[in-house]
Amino acid sequence: MKTKRKITKKKDGSWDTADLYRGGRNPFNIEWVKYYNSVEGRDQIIFLYSDKQTKKIIKHRILR
Repeated sequence: MKTKRKITKKKDGSWDTADLYRGGRNPFNIEWVKYYNSVEGRDQIIFLYSDKQTKKIIKHRILR
């Protein structure tokens, strides 16, 4: 398995890993809220997906 770009050393001796951990492809900011649901008697985690430009919530997902 080949990587798309090689990891190279910078002039100061540190490794350039910007290509490996580039996370700019996701169009959403993801936030989560822990919520206690008294009807079910347990905690739920709600993921909120908001637009990076307008900061409005686009969708949500509930982890049960």
